[in-house]
Amino acid sequence: MEHVTHIPEEEQYLVSNLKEIVQILTDLSKKKTMLKVSFNHGVDECLTTVIAVDANNHAAYLDIGLDEAFNSRLLGSHHVVFSKDDGIRIKWVSAHVSLATLKDGKAIKIALPQKLMRLQRREYFRLATPIVNPVPCQIPIVDKTNADEDKILELTLVDVSLGGIGTIAPNPLDPAFVIGASFDQCKISFPDVGVTSLTLQVRNITPITMMDGSIKNRIGFQYIEPSRGNESLISRYTYNLERLLMALAHDD
Repeated sequence: MEHVTHIPEEEQYLVSNLKEIVQILTDLSKKKTMLKVSFNHGVDECLTTVIAVDANNHAAYLDIGLDEAFNSRLLGSHHVVFSKDDGIRIKWVSAHVSLATLKDGKAIKIALPQKLMRLQRREYFRLATPIVNPVPCQIPIVDKTNADEDKILELTLVDVSLGGIGTIAPNPLDPAFVIGASFDQCKISFPDVGVTSLTLQVRNITPITMMDGSIKNRIGFQYIEPSRGNESLISRYTYNLERLLMALAHDD
């Protein structure tokens, strides 16, 4: 059984879905991304890359160095940390590393991690959401003096991050939207992922001129103490969206 150590602020970014883990490792392999290998309480370190991912046999293969003494210590370690710290941070721990022989030579073999930490270096790194089939966000507006005046306003997302969302609202702006105002049970319908129930707080409001000359308002919201389930939905959607944007850029 793996013993994975993560600091508390990393816990919310742990990925435990096997398909997502396989996809992340496969992406690392395709991009030949350099990973740091650390063991022996950080005394021993080296760099490696993911060579191949074998989902059927729950294994991954990584490049092995030429130093036989170093390799011997690595193969004898029961707590090996694999990490990537630039850009999107990725980290996992393997309890057992073995030697494998592939058609191109020797390699490190590990079991697919049961959990993997994936974290944007900048929590508020924003990703533009699709213009076609836009993502809706329903915000309940509660009238504390007259329940019959309660209503739900639907805004359109323009960007999303692990820390909050940007939305477009019509003009004139509903008077409930003021900086610092919080709204409970807000529902964001993330395609192919699920629907959230979040508390959102207004952080900024900016009037913008649209291409047709009309005036609308960009409202930036921050998530307020999202549940682990909602954090997981947001993380999965940003990951899917990032992959989609990268694929579109590659096609161009």
